[in-house]
Amino acid sequence: MSSSSRGSNRLILLSIGLLTVAVAAIGLISSPAVAGTVDNETCLACHDDVGENYAMTPHGIYFQQRPALRDYGCESCHGSGGRHIEDPTPDNILNPANSDQFGSSILCTQCHNTEQFDEWEFSAHHNADINCASCHTSHAKVGHTMKKPTPELCYDCHSAVKAEMNLPSHHPVREGEMSCSDCHNPHGGSVSLTMDDSGRELCFSCHAEKEGPFVYEHAPVSEDCGYCHTPHGSVANNLLTQNEPTLCLNCHSMHFHATVVSVDGEFEVPQAPERASRSTEDGWKRVMLTKCTQCHGAVHGSDLPSQATSTGGNALTR
Repeated sequence: MSSSSRGSNRLILLSIGLLTVAVAAIGLISSPAVAGTVDNETCLACHDDVGENYAMTPHGIYFQQRPALRDYGCESCHGSGGRHIEDPTPDNILNPANSDQFGSSILCTQCHNTEQFDEWEFSAHHNADINCASCHTSHAKVGHTMKKPTPELCYDCHSAVKAEMNLPSHHPVREGEMSCSDCHNPHGGSVSLTMDDSGRELCFSCHAEKEGPFVYEHAPVSEDCGYCHTPHGSVANNLLTQNEPTLCLNCHSMHFHATVVSVDGEFEVPQAPERASRSTEDGWKRVMLTKCTQCHGAVHGSDLPSQATSTGGNALTR
């Protein structure tokens, strides 16, 4: 045997040894693991409820494609069944569904190790002691591994979000046009958002027309959509955090016209009769303190200058 072959064999043996130690350290090898192996047929002879759909489950299909797991696939997740055969009590077999996030989740991510699970350990669900079995059932048919469809599954924990989704203005989740996972990644990544997007970039993936760049920018749009909008639901139209003009007045002072007392009495303006409303004492206030977007319609940004010379053209009126 060449020196390179001996080196390769030592490396393989060392890797197997390290893997065994690592698996034992995280509790994936339980006491039944030393009692011998049991094939799938033996397991399914008792667990006929699992066996009924086993071949149509993601795990069953996966195991059938791999000879090493075809006959002993059950033990890949449940550990050795030898002791459980001798004494068929739950204590003598590993049940990932009853483990905490340091049990089943680590076991699942041994196989489910694609990019979407890279940051599971840092996710809000992991830190809240949620494990894979809290949302998934591994013995269900393909396409039915979620315990409930979304958003109902998410609402079981996120009751405040459920309430917000029932407010008059909301994203169309309850109508079935969107799913929670369109914006949120339950398996990790950013605490709030999904994919590689964050903040305004995620919003622009649907609302591309608001992105710009514009000649005349509205500063909050360039920073964070959350300054003006709340994502789950609001009593104000367009998911605004407050109604107009209160929302706008958080940053902008009111127009000086709003404090001007108009001319008393009634008069007619032939060219613009609607302006007669300004003839009352509170007329200016009604005109200038209703909805800012009646005049400033391009609130997300504009390429066209306004017609007002006092603003330098950047009043976002068109």
